Amino acid sequence: MLDRYNSPLDPSSSGSRPFNAGLDSEGRGDAEGAERHYRSAVDEGCVEAMVNLGTLLSSGGGSQKEEAASLFRCAAGLGDPSGMRNTGYVNAVGIGVPVDKGEAVRWYRMAAERGNVKAQCNLAILYRGGKGVPQSYEEALRWSLMSAEAGYFRAQANLAQLYMNGQGTEKDMSKALYWYERAAENGSPRGMYNVALMCLDGLGTPPDRERARGLLATAAGKGYAKAMYVLGDMLLSEGREGEAFDLFRGGAAKGEQRCIDALVSAGRPVPEYTGWKRK
Repeated sequence: MLDRYNSPLDPSSSGSRPFNAGLDSEGRGDAEGAERHYRSAVDEGCVEAMVNLGTLLSSGGGSQKEEAASLFRCAAGLGDPSGMRNTGYVNAVGIGVPVDKGEAVRWYRMAAERGNVKAQCNLAILYRGGKGVPQSYEEALRWSLMSAEAGYFRAQANLAQLYMNGQGTEKDMSKALYWYERAAENGSPRGMYNVALMCLDGLGTPPDRERARGLLATAAGKGYAKAMYVLGDMLLSEGREGEAFDLFRGGAAKGEQRCIDALVSAGRPVPEYTGWKRK
């Protein structure tokens, strides 16, 4: 997901008036008005407008994606960390430019070194996977920790996974639980799901089925398909078939294979897969 600016600019800032009008237009669902205002702000040299206009255009057609990448690069060239991070992102996934993981690493690093917590997390992921850079769990741990300590929930969950797997450090279930809990507190359904699994298995904490149930219910309510399966399986074991199969249908619609298998095994219809499943 791309960075964008969501707060109005101080009236003394360059391009603040059209930028703030663009924010207001977006808030009202007026994409055309937002684009017009942001373009005016870009003409006045407003880097925040470059970032927001680029984000707006990134979901458009080929030429719009190319313009988005160009706007991010311009903002990055003017020293804007969000512009740098977005330039890394478009290179990582190929929005308006060919996929180039090495270039993504370069821009993520520049943004990360300037304190952009999402870029720190992105850089850690590339180090963990060895994409665009030699694999290094130690570097993945270092950048994940930096981002996690700044409060970014995705980095907190990623850091917990590194501690759980002993990647870049010794296995430490207490630290894994700590960081999954921090992610959960920050609204991460992945964090909630993993704390629930640790409670069910007694990893880093005494077994606590009821706490796990509550966390799974919250994560499932946020659309996290893995939680839908585990909670559904719990309910099925308690004889609550109707609730269980409602959860399996919801998870199957998101592509969760275990939910699909549960429906097939029970001879129940499988809903059509509606999009990306959350990981």
